[in-house]
Amino acid sequence: MKRRPVLLLMLSMLAAGLAGPAYVAARQGKAPRTAVPYYGPAQVLQGLHRHWTAPRATEFAAKAAALTPALRQLCAAPAASAATAQRAARDAWREAMLAWERLSAAPLGPLVQRRSLRAIDFTPTRPALIEKAVAALEKTGSEPALDRIGTPAKGLPALEWLLWSGPAMPGTAACRYALLIAGEVEREAVALRAAFAELAAREAGAWSEEAVIAGVSELVNQWVGGIERLRWPRLEKPLRAGRPAEWPRAASGATGASWAAQWQALRALAVVQGTGAPQPGAGLVPLELWLRGQGLGAAADRLAQAVRRTDARIRGLAPGGRVQDAARELAALKYLAESEIAPALNVRIGFSDADGD
Repeated sequence: MKRRPVLLLMLSMLAAGLAGPAYVAARQGKAPRTAVPYYGPAQVLQGLHRHWTAPRATEFAAKAAALTPALRQLCAAPAASAATAQRAARDAWREAMLAWERLSAAPLGPLVQRRSLRAIDFTPTRPALIEKAVAALEKTGSEPALDRIGTPAKGLPALEWLLWSGPAMPGTAACRYALLIAGEVEREAVALRAAFAELAAREAGAWSEEAVIAGVSELVNQWVGGIERLRWPRLEKPLRAGRPAEWPRAASGATGASWAAQWQALRALAVVQGTGAPQPGAGLVPLELWLRGQGLGAAADRLAQAVRRTDARIRGLAPGGRVQDAARELAALKYLAESEIAPALNVRIGFSDADGD
């Protein structure tokens, strides 16, 4: 059965008030193993934005807003308190980075439409371009037009370089430049917060059929793409290259924390984190619950088992640890998602920018 007719059938049943646990039992010919409500695709989408993307975007906006004053204090700090101000700025950067990792682990909706990953987290950063921008600022004394500065010299990676490798210190052009690009990150974070808040405010019935089909397809595809992005560019590729500087967040020593934040987000979108299942519209519906709500308990069990195996490999992982084992479990999880989970949910996996080398 083709994906569109199946999803349209589910939507029509939801609108008619026919979808529920009784429907799940009827289509399976037996009672469900667990008391899980039926979740229509529109309710999955509503739960996603109300209880995941919008809160994560709000968190990131708050952390990005805290980074700007921390850098301002660093730039103006007297020599006696420069070290303390630098630590505070670095801590603020770490908090913003981790909030960003949680929001962008599976880039959805506005993150794609606004090309936010490129604007905020272009990697690898280009130190030569950063130094060129800093030299221009030092020479002219006036703030450069940020739209004329290449993306590889901006965003969170550039700030990391300025705070650890630069470093940006009080009274320097490098510090003023760091403050400029932190302001740009903050503005993008505020725009993302507003965009996700608008999605979260929609009722399930307000989504058009086309928007629902596109939204749930994007959820599954971007979740799979996030698994691959963590596996290859963040874990396995630097390991194979044997270049420690290519580990994510290597300059700040936050590689392990970065991996953990991304994985925690991907895990939350995949499996139940607490006990019980929320009523439709009352909470996030991870892929496991979406499957169980349709009576696909065996597929849900296999997904939960694969996530547990991956979690055991990534928990506490740091460079020098068993990175290859973690990458192998991520690859197995991706294969399961592509070969069984997506087809069970009538979603076609498309090409992602996480694919390739």
